[in-house]
Amino acid sequence: MLIRFILLITSLGFLNLYGQQSAQLSPNLRLWLSQNKYDNNKEIIRYKLDNTVYLSAIVKVNTSQINFQQLVNLGIKVGTQAGDIYTMQIPEKQMVNLTQLKGILYVQLDEPVATNMDPARRSSRVDSVQMGINLPMAYTGKNVVVGIIDAGFDYSHPTFYDTLGNVLRVKRVWEQRKAGTPPIGFNYGNEITDTTNMLLIGNDVSSFSHGTHVGGIAAGSGLGSLYNTRGRGVAYGSDLVFVGIKPNKSEWTGAGMSSIIDAVNYIFTYAASVGKPAVANLSWGCSIGPNDGSSLFSQALNNLVGPGKIFVNSAGNNGDENIHWANNDTVLSGTDYSFVSFPNVLGEKRTWVDVWGEKNKSICANLLLYHNGNVVDSSGNICALNNGSKTGYLISYLGDTLQYSLVGTQSDFNNQKTHFLMDLYSKTSDSLAIKLNHEGKFDAWMGYVNDYNGYYGAFVNGGRSWATNGNNRYTLGEMSCSPAAITVAAYVSKISFKNLAGAQQSYLGYATTNAIAPFSSIGPTADGRMKPDIAAPGMTIASGVNSYDVSYAPNGSNYSSSVAQYTFGASSRKYYYAEASGTSMSSPMFSGIVALLLQANPILTPQQIKQILSRTAYKDNFTTNTPDSTRWGYGKANAYSMIKEAILLSGLNEKDNNQISTVSIYPNPNQGSFWIEFEAEKNGNTEIMVHDIMGKTIFENTQPSQMGLNKIELKHPNLIPGIYVLKLKYNGAEQSKRLVVN
Repeated sequence: MLIRFILLITSLGFLNLYGQQSAQLSPNLRLWLSQNKYDNNKEIIRYKLDNTVYLSAIVKVNTSQINFQQLVNLGIKVGTQAGDIYTMQIPEKQMVNLTQLKGILYVQLDEPVATNMDPARRSSRVDSVQMGINLPMAYTGKNVVVGIIDAGFDYSHPTFYDTLGNVLRVKRVWEQRKAGTPPIGFNYGNEITDTTNMLLIGNDVSSFSHGTHVGGIAAGSGLGSLYNTRGRGVAYGSDLVFVGIKPNKSEWTGAGMSSIIDAVNYIFTYAASVGKPAVANLSWGCSIGPNDGSSLFSQALNNLVGPGKIFVNSAGNNGDENIHWANNDTVLSGTDYSFVSFPNVLGEKRTWVDVWGEKNKSICANLLLYHNGNVVDSSGNICALNNGSKTGYLISYLGDTLQYSLVGTQSDFNNQKTHFLMDLYSKTSDSLAIKLNHEGKFDAWMGYVNDYNGYYGAFVNGGRSWATNGNNRYTLGEMSCSPAAITVAAYVSKISFKNLAGAQQSYLGYATTNAIAPFSSIGPTADGRMKPDIAAPGMTIASGVNSYDVSYAPNGSNYSSSVAQYTFGASSRKYYYAEASGTSMSSPMFSGIVALLLQANPILTPQQIKQILSRTAYKDNFTTNTPDSTRWGYGKANAYSMIKEAILLSGLNEKDNNQISTVSIYPNPNQGSFWIEFEAEKNGNTEIMVHDIMGKTIFENTQPSQMGLNKIELKHPNLIPGIYVLKLKYNGAEQSKRLVVN
């Protein structure tokens, strides 16, 4: 109560004990202070760590007057510096003391409800990692490459610059479906390697924003969003590589995805060339494929990933759609029927149906067209064991047609299962049923991809007791089922936001905060492995969108999702931030987290990351109430616990009985010239080696060492900027340290 008697709150700020005007305060901070509320009921941005409640704020300071030691003494954690503007995390009970410090000009308490990424960052504990709370440093993805495989990139968007808007962080662009100069090692597409050309070309697809939004979540600076932080992504200090894709129809239906494999390879190759680890994000998918990790895509991916080379994929958005059909009889063999509910593909009824049987087991398909309960036409039986295939059309009651193509495979090359792929195009109002005569189990999936969009219908019983409804299980898709992929489901970190027009948008009634997103696809894989691996925020996530995509501008079809507008650059171009939902959003959230982990430990493998997930995933009432790993994987991503594990796992900062003691490198980071200092127990020789993150030896020699303190200077000014591992070996002991070259 003493504070209330000695402080007088004015309309702008405080009068201190001597009647002098102190810092000016934002309206919501003045309200909070006037109520003197130190409880959990106040709707403000706060979090608790080690029994201390912190408030988030943006503070303007007089840099010539501020004493930063006073901030440290109050337990205040300083984050980003942008000129004389700082982000701060302030112990709740030190807020008044902060406002009294000399040099504090204005304190803006973070708003409780805003169009931002903050709930997603807080929910996944990314904010604590970005601030470096009780960590060796603040982690932002520096010296890590974040690759985005997508379409709809705006190369000039301010979110792809650094936080001050000075440097474009996009290092490479490969437009796979445009004519031009291909990257070295490839014979198609157009590679852009310099900033001037990126800004001149502007975008890969002008009417699509998916890639910009995804890239902004993974690694956007948030420049131009509210306070320049509310639309900030996860690894906002990383380098970016964009690959613009548009896979051919045959790639989707064959689960080959060669252009995506090329994209992953391109990202990893570039990262290796600059001595940096990389994470490649793909927020695309398709339900067609064996969904058992046996495809050529999955096999190729297994060969591409490794230490410092991580692939992250979205789980898919079919968790509330019955696109999977399987026999559920006690006796597996028999006859099963289901009707096809076609999706609307740009005004047409089109779909693919992919049917997989068992190895060496017969499966035959027959397409039946029904009108008022009667069969009016039939394709006849086509059997996979005979490699049976047929293309034709069914004639409806009114004379309209349903075109079909059925391709049967007796034994798939990769998993030896019998297989049918059906391509269906209906111009009739009559109903289509699929009849399967089968030995053993079968699984069927429905889906269709046109340009950049997926379309999904459903398997239904058509009101017939003898037909089967589909279900929403096993709906991940083959790419997400790849063993080498880290597959990310989506949960809900917020359900409402206010758009630029001032209207409140809400998903209340569809989704529940902190619960799994209803659309998030469900595992497991067809061969019974746990997928997805982890869940991350993916509902109403704010990020940048393509400024060439007019749908997010006023009067556009997506304007209701736009939450911030920013005029940037010499062209005075208007850029937008907007909300979007999907596992397309949860995947880059986790990719950004992976970039933070790779900054701490650049040689992590996919398997090590999954092991970390198994130990650190966050469990709460929502995950424990539905302990189904086919929806959550290990649980919710906890970036803070993950990075602590990554640091321990690196071995670069730990000592044990078989290590040289007190090894240090300074300066570190450096420009290739540095000192090594260590203690030796006796005279001898010390072997010094420098490796890049892929394990390639860059330098090695042997230096004489003496008992006691040793100092060795190394000069390698031609080292490419990046992350290296310095290893010392002496008298049977060794020590490794991380070496950073800028």
